Amino acid sequence: MSEYLYRSGARVVLAPGSGPDDPAWHETRLGGLGGSDIAAICGLDKYTSPLEIWHTKTGNPAPRRDDTILSEAGLMGHLLEPIVAQRFTDITGLPAFPSPGTLRALDPEWALANLDRVTLEDGEYGVLELKTRSSYALNEWLDEPPTGPWLQVQHYLGVTGWSYGYIACLIGGQRTIVHRVDRDDDTITGLRAIGGEFWELVQHRTPPPVSGSAACTDLLNRLHPEPTTTSVVADAVEVEHLLRERRDALLAMAGPQAVLDAAENRLKAIAGPAREVHIRGHLAYEWAPRPGQISWKAAALAADPDINPEPYRGAPSRTLRIPQENL
Repeated sequence: MSEYLYRSGARVVLAPGSGPDDPAWHETRLGGLGGSDIAAICGLDKYTSPLEIWHTKTGNPAPRRDDTILSEAGLMGHLLEPIVAQRFTDITGLPAFPSPGTLRALDPEWALANLDRVTLEDGEYGVLELKTRSSYALNEWLDEPPTGPWLQVQHYLGVTGWSYGYIACLIGGQRTIVHRVDRDDDTITGLRAIGGEFWELVQHRTPPPVSGSAACTDLLNRLHPEPTTTSVVADAVEVEHLLRERRDALLAMAGPQAVLDAAENRLKAIAGPAREVHIRGHLAYEWAPRPGQISWKAAALAADPDINPEPYRGAPSRTLRIPQENL
């Protein structure tokens, strides 16, 4: 089964099985927004921020995060896809046809869809999205799918023009939960508006706002792990505003942590590769390097009386240092 009827008139722009070793794969991904991109742009991916999607789509991807656990999870998710697809068929009695490859919508052209599988119900094709999650995520999937995967399927329904989809998720390698997703035209319209605004930022090389999310913090640390220049002269009004936000958040620490995190991340983004930020002729703050923390627990496991702690030191990072007069 390789030909499907797309009610929207979407077309296949990349054959199934293409991957990072294929230049066409990179070119296609840079030319639009897929389902996982949309979820991240909406702030529903705890590992990927809208700013990271922007960097990727403008051809300046951040260094990959060095996280063996996440890498293993991604690899196992890919290897388990055929098993999840088979369990979907066992549970529902519906087929799980192969992916057609990467689709591009006719309108808007930035909308891409890379379907995991396609199913057929009552003579009509539908999206089949396959997921794997740890056992800790069980409660998130019991009654309905989480918002991120649900929006991902809505995006795919917008591209294909189909009226329904399914999400099958293997939880903890032991339990498969299946949810049917009906097309929601209001949501699809909203996603197209959000995606369209974001794609304008990509085309005009205008970065989206820096947020206080953990994903954004991780991105900035990967973009600028160490200072490469001494200082940068920044906009005084913006820096002073952010320093006030940071100070106010610290003074009202019982208040929103997100305000503090967002102010600090925006200060880091202004510093970028520089260690110091200057305004009005003086030092406003530093984003200073610091050595990685030593894992003494791991070092102790070596049971070496003359232990050298350096092999147990983590990756270097950076920390904000605010002069006393700016606190």
